Formats: sequence, structure tokens, C-alpha cells
Amino acid sequence: MPARIFNRRFAGNYLSTLGFIALAYWVISDVSGFHRDALQGQWQFGMFDLDAVLTVHTLFLALIALYALVLIPFYARYPWLHSKAFVFLQGLWFVVLRLRRPESRAHAARRARQPWQLPLRMALSPAARQASLALLLKFFFAPLMINWCLNHVADMAGAVVQLIDGAQEGQAGRALFDASLFWALFQCILFVDTLLFTLGYIVEVPALRNRIRSVDPTFFGWFVCLACYPPFNDFTGRFLQWQSSDFPYFENSYLHVAANVTVLVAMAIYSWASIALGFKASNLTNRGIVSRGPYSVVRHPAYAAKNFAWWIGAMPAFMVWFASGDARAALYSVFAMCGWTAIYVLRALTEERHLLMADNGYAEYMRRVRWRFIPGVV
Repeated sequence: MPARIFNRRFAGNYLSTLGFIALAYWVISDVSGFHRDALQGQWQFGMFDLDAVLTVHTLFLALIALYALVLIPFYARYPWLHSKAFVFLQGLWFVVLRLRRPESRAHAARRARQPWQLPLRMALSPAARQASLALLLKFFFAPLMINWCLNHVADMAGAVVQLIDGAQEGQAGRALFDASLFWALFQCILFVDTLLFTLGYIVEVPALRNRIRSVDPTFFGWFVCLACYPPFNDFTGRFLQWQSSDFPYFENSYLHVAANVTVLVAMAIYSWASIALGFKASNLTNRGIVSRGPYSVVRHPAYAAKNFAWWIGAMPAFMVWFASGDARAALYSVFAMCGWTAIYVLRALTEERHLLMADNGYAEYMRRVRWRFIPGVV
């Protein structure tokens, strides 16, 4: 083991990864206002009779320290691996070396014919470009998923405590369902989803067969994906104002419970899709084809289930606008939901385009699973 640790490859992998983590932490904690606000969150454990407060910032630092420790046996176990940060830095170094050399006549002539392109000497290698995209992906999504996962844990714990207290106080029926039962189940479903995506972004282990083979290299693929996530979805929402509710309210108790149970079922299918992906769960990546679980029925079960839940959640808003007789507001509310669904259709199309770029079996999977969203329909 010492021989595997005290060598140049281990040092290159480990130190470059730590450098990327340090840079990401600096941006998150000092530069990005969005992330600084997220790090200010805290949990008070009074509900468990504990006089303690845990901040997101403290927990985030603890996770970074744990990750740094786990990387030591990981890189020792896989000495043949090159970390994404190392590949990217190596690519930058090669660019620096090329820039120090005189430009050949052929390269100068090519640059004269195509002035809008960077000189060949300044271009990263394909491996370095993919490594840079993977690092950017992890930098954006890993902190976001960690924060969401922690929030869902806290909300789920609070809802479970409220559920127990409500049941002991004799609360039952719709009152118990509305106050705590729905939210305990809803937050549990979201916790499972965000936990798997959190692990998917930070864990790449050959034994799990979840190494990132490629990241979508297109601007449009990234654009339609990031449009769904904060802080970018705030800009999207200015054009497509959000109409749906996680917990749609109806006066009729039968309709109310039926609609919200359907939302839970749809979100459970959404989370089931993440379970099927396992440690391969992540956006914009090719990590191998998954055809088990809901992916044996349709190619994009998570998007279909999530949008179905959103349309159910938008029903009260639709009913209010149509009942008011305000045709413009009613049509806009439908248009806005159609717009969000269209974004997810575009996400599905760009993901399929990316997966078809490599000979990885996705074309065969498309032949076996014909339907994208709804079996027998589309």
C-alpha cells in the first residue's frame, strides 16, 4: 500500500482532485451568492430533545474532509486511473507547451481560412475537454444535490414527528393526511431521489461500472438541462410562471385525496427511476445503458412521471382561472405548463442524441423500448 501511495501518479491524482475541490469550495463559499445563501441553513434538534444546532456549512466541510480521506484508499486501490482534474490539468499543460513553440505554416494557413476558430495550439485534447465538462458537471450539481438531500432529510424528520404527534392526539382522516402523512411520504420520495443523484455525482468506481464515459458536449443540451435547476430556473420562470403545487387542494375530500395519492404514486415512479439508475444517476452523462425497472417500459420514465405529477398539481390553478372567466390568464396557465413539459421533451431528445454519439447499445435499446414517455402513445 505505501508503494501505491508514495508515487507520482497517486500524488497527481490526489492533489489535482483536492485542488479542484478547494477551488469549488472557494467559489461556493465566497463568490456565488446563491450558494452562500444555501450554506446559511441550519437544523435545530429541539424536536429530539437535543440542545444542538447544525449548520449546512459545517456539515458541508465535514463531507469534504471525509471525501478527502476516502480518496486516499480509492486512488491506492486503482493506481491506473487518471482523475478528471489530472486529465484536465495535463491537457492545459500540453496547450502551454504548444503555445511556446512556433506556429507551423499549415496551422497558420488553417487559422487564416477559419478565423472564428481558436488556433489549434490552444485547443484542448478530446480527453481534456471531456474531463473539463465532467468537472463542471460535478461542480454545479454535487453541492446542489447535497443541499437538497439534507433539506429533504430535515423536512422528512419533521413530518414524521408531526405524524406521530398527530396520531397520538387522535388526528385522523384528511386532517392527518394533509398535515403530515402526505409530506412524510413526499419528502421520503424526494430524499431517495436526491441521495442517489448525490452519490452518482461524487462517486465514480470501476467496480460499480458507473464511470462517466462522456458528458454532453453541446451548448443546447446543457442549456435545456440547466434551465430546470436553480438559479437558472428563476430566469425560466419569468417566461413560464410556475402554475403547479406539490400539494393540490380540492374542496371535495374524495377528489383531494385521490389527486394527491396520484401525485405520490407519480413521484414514487420518478424515484423508482433513480433507483433503477443506481450509482449511474446523473444529468448530461453517458455512464452505460440502464434498461431495468421503469426503463424497460419507457425510455424517460422520470420525466414522464414528474410532469404528470405537475399537471395534477396545476389542476386547482386551472380551475380557478377558468372559473373566473379570465380567458387570458387561463390560457397562459396552460401555456406555461406546456412550456415546462416542452423543456423536458427537449431534455429527453438531447439526452438521446448524446447517447447515440457512441456505440454503446443505446440504438438497440431504442429498438427494444419504442416509447419515450407513455407506452403505446409517444
